[in-house]
Amino acid sequence: MKVKGKPKDILSNILKQYGVENKVLNRLTYKYMLHIDELSEKYQYLEDGSLNELCVEECLQKAIEIYTFINYSDNLLIIYDNLFGQDNEKEKKFLESTLTDIIQYDTYKLKWQYPICKDDLPIHQDCEVYTCIRHLYHVKEINIQKLFREIILSDVGGEMDLCSSVFIIDINSGCIFHLYDDRGIVLFAPKEEHLTNVCKEFHDSIFTLDYQKFKIEVNSLYWMNEIKDDPNDLCLHGDITVTIGEEKLSYSCTASAAALRMLKTLSEDHLPTKGEQMLPCCGFFMIPNENLDEVDIMGCDNGVDWAVLHEDGMVKLITEKGNTVFVYYFQYKDEILRFVDIVEDYYKKSLPKNIPEDEFERNGYIAFWNEWYRRKGEYLWSII
Repeated sequence: MKVKGKPKDILSNILKQYGVENKVLNRLTYKYMLHIDELSEKYQYLEDGSLNELCVEECLQKAIEIYTFINYSDNLLIIYDNLFGQDNEKEKKFLESTLTDIIQYDTYKLKWQYPICKDDLPIHQDCEVYTCIRHLYHVKEINIQKLFREIILSDVGGEMDLCSSVFIIDINSGCIFHLYDDRGIVLFAPKEEHLTNVCKEFHDSIFTLDYQKFKIEVNSLYWMNEIKDDPNDLCLHGDITVTIGEEKLSYSCTASAAALRMLKTLSEDHLPTKGEQMLPCCGFFMIPNENLDEVDIMGCDNGVDWAVLHEDGMVKLITEKGNTVFVYYFQYKDEILRFVDIVEDYYKKSLPKNIPEDEFERNGYIAFWNEWYRRKGEYLWSII
């Protein structure tokens, strides 16, 4: 990205890539974000109540390792959001002491709301309004060891309050690094490819609290009437169990239709619909489009369904019983692709299919696989 205008203008252009206007950055969410919440396995305090310096050091080294791995450029925008507009001269001077070659500085104020539930009042009817004083620095380099240590200490008795307020943005890529305190880091990127290597490298530290909220288990796969192989059966069936939060949804479904329907939800919302369930009983009636690159799969009213909504950078799953779970997009996508690979591998290990002579049925089957590989090609990356 070419640098144009003041730091405020630079930030505005970057935030447009995330689909948002000006806002406090600790409330930013986006489809391509990672939350790393395992900076140290040690407890912050010792038995005598004193600070565990080993924990602080582990958090610091982990934060440095991740930041270094991302390989940020020397064209940086540092944002310090003084969220509540209090006297912050001490924090501001410290932050500036960690910056090298300050090219530009900018500051302005913005209002933001924090929703608070009181009694039976809806959230939107009772919100606290705060004034954030934002400081922006266009710099070439940061003393990350000095800065990161103070951010980590902010939550465990440090001298300064830097929790959830400092953001490092690579102007060239638009990527955002946010070490909020000793408990973790949030990474944002306008494009998925900026985070794929990070997700692979630090997978053990990602999703540790939420990883079991959404899971697909393939108990068995088979062709019609549960025979071992059938080159005339175009639809793969299976006994599938999907875990959404505390709820387990098990069903003997058309696994091939289920896999393609789930692939669609990587980029589209899904609302419960009769004949188009996530785990459908039937999936043999395939209606191709004119280009044979997309297919509508219709079935009977039987099946298991749930809603999939892309909301605030997360994937929201709502079961038919009303249970709601939020999962990270990367986590959701990985589980979907794992299931899709299992289904596809079963086809590859089976006898070649006898393609229908009927033009409509033949086109439906061709469109099915064209859409399958097109959608999988768009999301052809897995951390497994």
